[in-house]
Parts: sequence; C-alpha cells; structure tokens
Amino acid sequence: MNEIRNRARQTLLWAVTVAAPAVLLSGCQSENKPEAPKELVLGVIDEETYNYQFRAIFEGRFPDWKITLAPMGDRKLYEMRGGEAIKVFNEYLELNQPDLFIMNSLMYQPLADAGAFRDLGQWVSRDAMDLNVFSPGMIEQMKDNEEGKLFGLSPSFRTSVLYYNKTMFRSYGIEEPQERMTWSGVLSLSDRFTQDASLEEGSYGFYEPYIRSPFDLVQVVAQTEGLSFVDTRNGGITMQSEEWKRMWRMVADSYRRGSLGLNGRKQKVVDGVTYVGKEEQEASDLFYKGKVAMTYGQVDLMQKLKAKPPSFEWGVLPGPVSERDPERTWWFNSDYIFVVPTVASRPESAWNAIRELHSEPVGKVYASAGTDLSSLKDYPKWKNDLDYEPFYQQKGWPKPPNFVTSVIPTEFYQPFNKLVAEQMEATISNQITAEEALEALQQEGQKLLDGSIPASK
Repeated sequence: MNEIRNRARQTLLWAVTVAAPAVLLSGCQSENKPEAPKELVLGVIDEETYNYQFRAIFEGRFPDWKITLAPMGDRKLYEMRGGEAIKVFNEYLELNQPDLFIMNSLMYQPLADAGAFRDLGQWVSRDAMDLNVFSPGMIEQMKDNEEGKLFGLSPSFRTSVLYYNKTMFRSYGIEEPQERMTWSGVLSLSDRFTQDASLEEGSYGFYEPYIRSPFDLVQVVAQTEGLSFVDTRNGGITMQSEEWKRMWRMVADSYRRGSLGLNGRKQKVVDGVTYVGKEEQEASDLFYKGKVAMTYGQVDLMQKLKAKPPSFEWGVLPGPVSERDPERTWWFNSDYIFVVPTVASRPESAWNAIRELHSEPVGKVYASAGTDLSSLKDYPKWKNDLDYEPFYQQKGWPKPPNFVTSVIPTEFYQPFNKLVAEQMEATISNQITAEEALEALQQEGQKLLDGSIPASK
C-alpha cells in the first residue's frame, strides 16, 4: 500500500509541476480574478509535512510567489491540554504572523472557538463562491464551532464506506447489502453466513482488521449514532440509555454466534510505538483474500482492489449509516485545514491562495494522482469512476471535545477498558445480561472517572 501511495505522490508532483501549463495554470486566467499577490507567510505544522503534502501544489500553482515558511517546530499541540495548546498557538501566531496556516483537524475547533481565525464567509459571499460544489460533510465539519461559521476549508477528506464480496454473497445465496444499510442490517447479514454449515473455517460475514475487541465494534456502532460512552465536555459515563443497551446486546449476540471475526494479529511495541509487521498485516487482510463478505474501509482499500484486482467481484456502498440519520456514518475527517489567522497582514493573499487550492483544476490534480479524496464532489466524474461516489454521500456527526480539550484524564481509560472487557466477556458467555453489564459500567465506571478527575475540575 505504501508503494501505491508513493507512486501516486510522484504522479501528483508530475501533474502539478510538469503539466501545470496545460492543465493547471489555465485555471488562473479568469477575467474577474484579481491579480495574484506575490508574497505570503505560510504557517505549517512542520516542513516535512509541507514538503510531502503541499509543496508541489504550491510551486505549481504559484510559481512566481515568494512563499516564506513558518513551521511550528517543536510546538506539539496534540500533546497539550486545551488551555495550554491555545496559549502556545497564540504565542506562535504573534511571533510568526502567518498569513495562511495549514493545520490538522485536532485543534481546529478549539482554536476557532478561541477567535484565532478569520471568517472565510466574508470572502465566499463577496466572490460568490459556490460551497455546494464541495462535499457537504467537509463544509459541515468546517462549521462545527460555537459560531457555526466557515473558518477554514480543506482540499481533501477521509471517511469509511461499506465494501462487500459479491461473489461470496452469490455463492451462499444471500441477497447483497442495500445502500445505506445500518449496523443492525449489516450484522443480521453477517449472521446469515454463520448459519450456513458450509461456511469455510476462517471465513466471516463481517470483519475489519482494526477491530480488536467486541467493545471496539460497540464504540463504532455508537459513534455511527452520534453517541459516546463518556461525556468529554462535562465528565460522566453515558451508557444507561436504551440505545446503549440495544447496541451492546446486538454486538454481544453476533460475537456469541461467531459471525464476526476478531483481529488476532501480533503487535510489537518499540519505544512506546505499536508496530504491526508486513506479514501480520497481510495475514489479517481477510477481505482481500476473499474470506469475508463485508468490511468497511477507506479509499486506500479501493486503490488496492483496483491496482491489483482480487479473485472475486466486489462492490461498495455508503455506510454503515445511522438509524437516526442515514446520511451519517461513524467517522468523517478532514486532515489538513487551510485557515487565515486573525493576525494575518496579507489576508487577501491568503484568501486567493485558499480559493485557488480549492478550485476545479486542483481537484482534477487529486483525481489524476489518486492519493486522497478531493473535497470537490466532481472527483468521481473526473476519475471517470463511479465507485468513488459513496464517499461523497455521507457525513460525520458534530464532534465532541477531543482528548486535547476533554475534561477526561487519559489515566481513566486503561482501567475502564479493562472493566469493559470483563463485562462484555460475561455478556457474551451469558453470565449476565446487557442491562446488568451496562449498569455495572455506569456505576463502577463513574467511580473510576470521579477518582481520576482532579478536585479542581
């Protein structure tokens, strides 16, 4: 997969730098477009990320601009708590005065709420920019802040969709999944395979290589419904609802029947970093081997299936989706977000760069390179491949405070996860009911949480 991505990155570099006169720079000749400014201070997380992700695009689109990089260096905001991270970021802004900043999604919402960015809506209205050409999930995520304003734009996004083995469904005489199927429907179909006595050993109705425990799947199902087991804003376990009982029972029943595969691949931990070897990765790729009827995956799975077609016919659909809102799935994320800091001295330059980097010519570059999903909805058309459409037909849920701004201490999670594993194992083995498991988690989990939150909170 790294080889595929590296080839795609090389294609992106070629498309932007070599083909620019014919394909890209033609997009800069609009009669109504003001003359491009020639100077910009560009804030980046680190220079390596800029070189890998964006240098080719900037140099191709703005060959005569003087772009001065202002990397954040060793300011690792993701290792800090909310107040400290905002303070450090503001210090960086005051010191470097960037006109444009390319940030990750982790700190976008809290920094937008703290007033660190300019509202792009003023320029969108002035220039009559049509936001309907973008993935609605990306635009919604950008407006997920206290004011509901557009403080940033992202040229790409990531999400997961439902992949299924058409050959396997036909072989077992089971109807194929339908568009926008919920988790209840997916797990019911998975159970159908288990009920067939001819199902080969090591084959499953549903499997996903990063799900290592039943509670991992419970969390995915919960997030698909916009729910979390803990209130990260106010503190408190939130697992006593009827919806949680239904989800817990549904996953436990499926594991008890053996219709779901667990990832048993071995991992190594070196200097605190977890590694999975190439052989282990390949061994756990059961969908590609034709042993799994359904899985969910990102665009890299599609790239793999197309680069080296497997031995079976496959399909892809939006989902699994929420029962409450069939447009929403369990996760949606924009990795890199372009913002104009309030301290910018060349805000018009920054906006012109944002507008250009989110234009149709650049979207076509993403389509030709094939690395990331362009946030522009015409990406499947530009690729001449409708298999990519499902990625553009779903959204995520508004995000609760993440671990940077959460009131929940990280020390809480390890003992809580141990408690969860015990309760789920007891539920699967029919020692306790789902109601009893969740009641225990609510009471014992709250004790763990109360004991881990400092009194000042």
